[in-house]
Amino acid sequence: MARPEQTEKATPKRQGEARGKGQVARSADIGGSLIFLTIIITLHLTFVSTFQLAEHSFAVAIQSANGRVPINIHSAWGLFARAFASYAALVGIAFGAAVSIAIIANLLQFGFLFTPTKLKPKFGVLNPFPGFKRLFFSAQALVQLAKQMAKISCVFVIVFMQLHDQVPMFYQLAHASPYDIVMTIEGMAYGIGIRFGILFFCLGMADFFWEKKKLADSLKMTKNEVKDEHRQQEGNPEMRQAVKQRQRATARRRMMAAIPRATVIVTNPTHFAVALEWDEITMDAPVLTCKGADLMARRIRELAREYNIPIMENPPLARALYDKVELDSPVPPNLYAAVAQVIAFIYKLKNRAVG
Repeated sequence: MARPEQTEKATPKRQGEARGKGQVARSADIGGSLIFLTIIITLHLTFVSTFQLAEHSFAVAIQSANGRVPINIHSAWGLFARAFASYAALVGIAFGAAVSIAIIANLLQFGFLFTPTKLKPKFGVLNPFPGFKRLFFSAQALVQLAKQMAKISCVFVIVFMQLHDQVPMFYQLAHASPYDIVMTIEGMAYGIGIRFGILFFCLGMADFFWEKKKLADSLKMTKNEVKDEHRQQEGNPEMRQAVKQRQRATARRRMMAAIPRATVIVTNPTHFAVALEWDEITMDAPVLTCKGADLMARRIRELAREYNIPIMENPPLARALYDKVELDSPVPPNLYAAVAQVIAFIYKLKNRAVG
């Protein structure tokens, strides 16, 4: 049970750790009831044909003996074994279906889960005294006792109602053939079994939601635990801030080192500055190698003058490049024309200077 101060829902990390330890919500009654229903339905659907086959096999076995085999306890068991060998396929089908349903029932409850920690031996459980305490003096034991008592009560009610309605039929069976007696008893057993299975499945679903709620309550956390976990995952705020500052400083140094290779600096003229690099031999499109606003833009312009990089004022283009193009990314096609005009103009100025 959660302590009063545990008011916060468990975080995904806490839930994952609990799942890794095998702490999942499950109800054994769901799997048990589905297995029981599978076996009951399989036996019922194949009972008539299998019974007739067994009857035929038994008759053939008796006729084949026909005095050639002395009738004694050993030969009788052999005849019965041959007659009822036809039930082996029925049992195999029912067993295979039950195993499949058991696997599916567990997968639907908590998915695929393998927990090696559950396989480790726990010698503490060999001490009987804590076990007796949990068995007789714990709330969990009382809950389990209440559930078992409810199941037993429901079983008595189902059996009583089913047999009470069939009392007149029991008198009629006194004059019925053995085949009719077997079929009648099988039908009654099937009716009782179906009611058992459906009831236990409903109880299992209720138990599953109860276990899910109980597990969620047990995993609840205090506000401090949530904060501590968040702090561990995200790291110390001061440390994160220092890392971000180092990353920004590294990015600034890398940008400034790219300015000497720039072909042109496009400015706003004062608020934004963008450096473009273009090489018609190695590049498919001009690349934005540096950009900045305000103080950073001023520093870019200063370095451009220092390295004799042409500076061209084009506010719409500078703003568009600053907003839409990432560092070290090529210029998008929709800006090709405007950038081409700028670069062409710069080449024209260089040619004039050379001339």
